Amino acid sequence: MALRFDPETPLAGQIRVVENALIVPWGEGNRRKMARPAGVFDAQGNFCVDAMTWRSSRRPTTVEPILPAEAEVDRELSGTMLYAGLSYGHFGHALCESLARLWAVDEFDGAIDAVAFIPKNPITWPERSLGMVKVIAEQLGEMPRLTAFNKPTRIERLVVAPQGFGVNDLMSGSPEFRAFTDRRLRQRVKPGGPDKIYISRSALFRKRGRFLLEDYIEAKMEAEGYTIFHPQQHDLATQLAYYKGASMIVSTDNSALHLAAFVVGPTCKIGILLRRPGTIFEDFQLQLKWFAGVTPDVVDACTRFWFRRGEKVQYNEVYSLIDFEKTCQTLRRAGLIEKADWVNPTEAEVGREVERMETDFEMKFDEIFL
Repeated sequence: MALRFDPETPLAGQIRVVENALIVPWGEGNRRKMARPAGVFDAQGNFCVDAMTWRSSRRPTTVEPILPAEAEVDRELSGTMLYAGLSYGHFGHALCESLARLWAVDEFDGAIDAVAFIPKNPITWPERSLGMVKVIAEQLGEMPRLTAFNKPTRIERLVVAPQGFGVNDLMSGSPEFRAFTDRRLRQRVKPGGPDKIYISRSALFRKRGRFLLEDYIEAKMEAEGYTIFHPQQHDLATQLAYYKGASMIVSTDNSALHLAAFVVGPTCKIGILLRRPGTIFEDFQLQLKWFAGVTPDVVDACTRFWFRRGEKVQYNEVYSLIDFEKTCQTLRRAGLIEKADWVNPTEAEVGREVERMETDFEMKFDEIFL
């Protein structure tokens, strides 16, 4: 099972209206890995394959459920709604997956009364699943009302549009989605903030992955004229303005870059410091290329990793030590800094940093070998 996707192929011609559609947020049936039984049926009981949701072209997040009996339908609503798929509370997934069908708001030839979501996770009040999505949608200008459903619900007219964005190979976006974010974000956001930004993870919640000794990196970047920026401490409007106004951005591979890619221009220089194993950096390369015309400089300098003792290792939450000397040399060659005078820590300094983290975060860490 795969989604056919080409970043140069328009999707607007595939928009359709399903009359008396049935949205099934939590259905009976078999899961497929991360994909739960959920989706949309037409009035005749046919499953709408084009309403399936995807993380990437080969990783669905919803699969066909068993068609509920009519007695299980919670209510019937009049009007026209756009089906948007899963509402995520995680910032990165909300950006990449929950927004992925909103391009149809601008492309559909008719009025849309509301945008319909289904919660990603079980929640008593489905509207509460929209918190993060609403925060993002507020920056998109005038939009239809957002709503969400927990029970089978019949909609008079449901607009079904192909998914135009996602992660991995969907990161390039469809032509309509790229135009949507350009129109709604890049062209609307006014630049503000400093010229050079280092996006830090040092102030994140303790379980979030980060660099060891990131205060050293911050000090070196400040000496180069960078402002240390903690996105989670600012509203989304400020984040967008900072990214739009920056001529240089250095960051780890994290969700802030997904947002930045919507507003930076082709002259912005971006450096990505890898903080975890894997090829996630390719997502940022792809998005920055297609949305902003930017080729980032990637610094692959991780040398050691730690994780919380007794827990299953998750790559996105590892604590990483990077080769400072390699990092600064790469950044200087890329024109992102001027001095290559960073010095790697001693073994004793690394040991003291691990002890400090264990004390500050009230948890034990073990070095892991990946």
